[in-house]
Amino acid sequence: MSLPPIEVLARMALDSPLLCDALSLARWSAPTTPVTSGGVPGIDDARSAISRFSLWPHDLPGHLDQRVIWLGALHSVADVAHFVVPWSAALRLGLVRIDDSLARPDPDLERRVRDPEQVLEWWFHEFEHTIAHARGDLSRPHDPAPGTTGPDLLPEVLRFLYEAPDGHRPDLDTLALEALSRPVPRSASTDTPHTTDLLLHVLWQLSDTGAVALDHRPEDEGEDRCTIELTSLGRHGVRRLLLEVGIHAPLVDTLAEACASRFLDALAVLPFEERSPEAAQWLDRRGPDEALRQITEVVRGPGLALRRWVAAQVLNTTSSELEPRLRVLLTSPHSTEACLAAMVLLSSGMLGQRGIDRLLAEYGPWVVIDMVAAAMSPDGSGLPSFLAAEDTPDVYRLLLADADPVVLGAHPDALTVLDALAHHHPVSEAAARSGELADRIRAFGRPMEQ
Repeated sequence: MSLPPIEVLARMALDSPLLCDALSLARWSAPTTPVTSGGVPGIDDARSAISRFSLWPHDLPGHLDQRVIWLGALHSVADVAHFVVPWSAALRLGLVRIDDSLARPDPDLERRVRDPEQVLEWWFHEFEHTIAHARGDLSRPHDPAPGTTGPDLLPEVLRFLYEAPDGHRPDLDTLALEALSRPVPRSASTDTPHTTDLLLHVLWQLSDTGAVALDHRPEDEGEDRCTIELTSLGRHGVRRLLLEVGIHAPLVDTLAEACASRFLDALAVLPFEERSPEAAQWLDRRGPDEALRQITEVVRGPGLALRRWVAAQVLNTTSSELEPRLRVLLTSPHSTEACLAAMVLLSSGMLGQRGIDRLLAEYGPWVVIDMVAAAMSPDGSGLPSFLAAEDTPDVYRLLLADADPVVLGAHPDALTVLDALAHHHPVSEAAARSGELADRIRAFGRPMEQ
């Protein structure tokens, strides 16, 4: 079993949703923020932080007017788990200190955040805390039935995922049947959810730490199916848990043996000059065709734009050998696979101007969506500087000017990108056009990529 270097793992930890939001809130509290006797900011300050860092509930539509109405209706910070959970983590980890009813960042925060070992200690603390407090039955969070909590369900599931072959992504039914040594007790007098629902809930809560990645596709061929992958961070966490109880867990210190998903995620946080040697070793072990097959399997779907962007850089080093297969991949029914093929071909140097123009006309909007999504910070605050960079393509011309909402909506990250552009594009005309396109995609109903 291989893991990325500690510096790479620390970068991944800083990018994980829970720790990223906790650090954002810690910095936001400067110079001081008044807090209640319960240690949480007042409702007005909380509204400001929720809006600034996009700490919205998952089921809240992305339209600005609806979010404004929702914010105005808030009466208690306790109603917003997406704020309370990272704020509580910031307090537990000592990222925020409270004195005399005033919260402020730890004075040594910026030095500590540059220490990879410290970052991984923070991350592991929250990994353990999430396991201990995860609840499978959301209707009984304070009085859980036996067998329905994180400590009941997650240790066996995580051990199963850790010991599985690289790239293994079982679904919930498989985990319920093969990972759990005994079924969750049920009785006629209780309404305990089905085991797969319990697993979905605890794994979803754990995914905020970045330890697991869930690919939930309720409309996939009419079935409610969710697959689970243990990330590099998750493997680090499970390995540490095993070592703490005396179980041997050896490492192979190379990315060449890593599965495609862990390889690409690790490469994404390496310095650019260190990527080529790692990519060459990984490709040499597999050859161009097998590398493309493995990569294609792990770049499909929403939230993986950075992984696709890194994959395009890797495949570009061997694009001349893959040209026929890349052209076939352009016809894939999955927009993100076709987008990956287009990115590789556009940067390969094998196309004349007519070929480039043809690809941009057909796939340019998807490529730009991926480029923007890969560059976005969680709160979108870095978009203005990205859009102003000299090497950034003309987003308005390629994505917004003559866009077909149906075509854009076929990309699973389209709404995320358009909403961010509507809020953060420095040109008012482009921001308004982004919001208009997002509204039209919502009106049409966005097809879910399978």
